Amino acid sequence: MRQRNMREIPKERRELIYNSSLVGKNLERADLRGLDLRGVNLTSANLRLADLSRADLRYATLIQTDLSNAVLHLTDFRYADLTDADLTGVYARAVNFQHARLWTSYLRFAQFKNAIFCDADLTGADFLCSLLLGARFDGAKLDGVKNTNRAIFTWWYAPLHGGPRKIVYDPIPGYIRMDESVTGDFTIRENSARERVEDEVLKGWHAKK
Repeated sequence: MRQRNMREIPKERRELIYNSSLVGKNLERADLRGLDLRGVNLTSANLRLADLSRADLRYATLIQTDLSNAVLHLTDFRYADLTDADLTGVYARAVNFQHARLWTSYLRFAQFKNAIFCDADLTGADFLCSLLLGARFDGAKLDGVKNTNRAIFTWWYAPLHGGPRKIVYDPIPGYIRMDESVTGDFTIRENSARERVEDEVLKGWHAKK
């Protein structure tokens, strides 16, 4: 049976859904791109592999919600409660977790490039093998955060000397440290260079399953 796309549901019905509890609902692989989900209760819901790109989840409740391998590109989680949520393997470039609660959440093997964690409460969160180039943590509460030594917060690239700009993940003498992401044609090289690391991250994740 074909899974129904949320966008096919009439607007009036969607508004009723959003104003109701979705506790424990199965929304695996759901297309929720750009939807207004402010304040929705998704406690213990299954959102594995769902696409929540640009969705508005401000003040939402996602306690123990399974978001593993979901797409969270530019998703807004400001003031949301993601206590003990599973965000393993998510693609969360530029996601906004400002003022969110992420107690003991699983943020492992994920891509949080340019993510905003400002003023978030990350007590006990696990960042094992995640990519966080350009992520911001101003004012965040980081008590008991796990595996930050096994996450990637900075990269290095070779200075221009007529050759290609090479990205590496370990400091090499003469290479330039990157604390922020870059845009333009360089992003293609950057993303291409990430593939080796991301493949290893994925293998490591599957090995732990």
